[in-house]
Amino acid sequence: MEKKKVTVVGVGKSGEAAASLLARQGAEVLVVDDERKDPPKNLVSLKSDFPIRFQLGGMRAEDMLSAEMVVVSPGVPPTRLPMNELASAGIPVIGELELASLFVVAPIIAITGTNGKSTTTTLTAEILKESGFKVFLGGNIGTPLSLAAFRPFDFIVVEVSSFQLETIATFRPKIAALLNVTEDHQDRHGNMETYRRLKERIFENQKRVDYAVLNADAFPPIPLFPSSYPNTCKGIPVWFSRLGDPLFPRQGVTVLKDTLVSSIMGKEEPIIGLKAIKLVGSHNLENVMAATTIALLAGASQDAIAKTLTRFSGLPHRMEPVRELRGVRYINDSKGTNVGSVLKSLEGINAKVLLIAGGLDKGSDFTPLREVILKKVKRLILMGDALEKMAHCFKGHPAMDRVHSMEEAVLIAAASANRGDVVLLSPGCASFDMFKNYEDRGDRFKKAVLGLCPP
Repeated sequence: MEKKKVTVVGVGKSGEAAASLLARQGAEVLVVDDERKDPPKNLVSLKSDFPIRFQLGGMRAEDMLSAEMVVVSPGVPPTRLPMNELASAGIPVIGELELASLFVVAPIIAITGTNGKSTTTTLTAEILKESGFKVFLGGNIGTPLSLAAFRPFDFIVVEVSSFQLETIATFRPKIAALLNVTEDHQDRHGNMETYRRLKERIFENQKRVDYAVLNADAFPPIPLFPSSYPNTCKGIPVWFSRLGDPLFPRQGVTVLKDTLVSSIMGKEEPIIGLKAIKLVGSHNLENVMAATTIALLAGASQDAIAKTLTRFSGLPHRMEPVRELRGVRYINDSKGTNVGSVLKSLEGINAKVLLIAGGLDKGSDFTPLREVILKKVKRLILMGDALEKMAHCFKGHPAMDRVHSMEEAVLIAAASANRGDVVLLSPGCASFDMFKNYEDRGDRFKKAVLGLCPP
């Protein structure tokens, strides 16, 4: 990278980390961002020691076309860049994930999917730590991979998004996992086929000595695997399935007689009874099996897996219990930002639900939710940008409310709930129309719920 002219587009966490890594490797870095007016303090402090410049408040094509390489942040759609001109000029466009992977020295474990990425990634890292490995946890979950460059970890465990997979070139995980693919980010990718192809890119550069971890309940059966993924998956396929017998005698992890069972080492070995696992819900069982499969392939002990599964309770804003009041349970699933996630959450609740949904529409088709909402949701409380679109989709529901704040939504739900019911925030949409992010939305829900007066 010495003296190489590199333009970094976007100064979020990823862009800042990429610029810092490049500067420390001797590149001549230009950071551009059309939304920020002031550069991050961390990068400003580097200016005295490294050649780094800023072009903020505007994004010009010449700033990219004059570079030898462009590194784009995942939050910046490639459509914002002069991609045709860059391709004609032979200027590579990569993301921070790709860049950082060139400088990490430990095997990479990469996990993607529409839902369950963060939980599975975190759980995998926790199991490996319990086994005594030194682990870096990062990627789309919040810590840029660039921060792992040159550091002596045993494993790099990263959550990977479709936005990041748009801009890989040589990124090669030793273990890559694709958990599921359901509709999401249609506002960015345009259609499901493009979205699915991007997710499958996680396998693109794997070799025959690498592992591809797949959900047997969501993908074609193994005989179809080579023809289903002729160019995108060359790694050894390893499966997980919560449906049981169809998986075996394949290599993988499944459930037999209410017990998590592995056949990865060539014979069936029980790991832990399902009742001992702290995470609840069918969707979390899939996350548990995925993490278990990955951890076993990485060399984790079964004892470490069992210990971790008995204490790991999940991440905030993902089917997070908030409180129980007058026999009514309140659950925060603010991270449920797509249709598939809401569907899984509703299917995992054996009670009548008062559902708070809505937010910023990502081009989603809400029709797959109609049947379960009409069957299970006793009161539907809608808010945000997608309110009218969702109201039209669920037309005919006997108890539907339109609200303008989280506080109003919680008050209506609390007033309508009976003992044994569940009040669930699972929006099925992004949060940026009314909140800073999904965490802010979930925190507002929790604050409103905790502010309800006890009897």
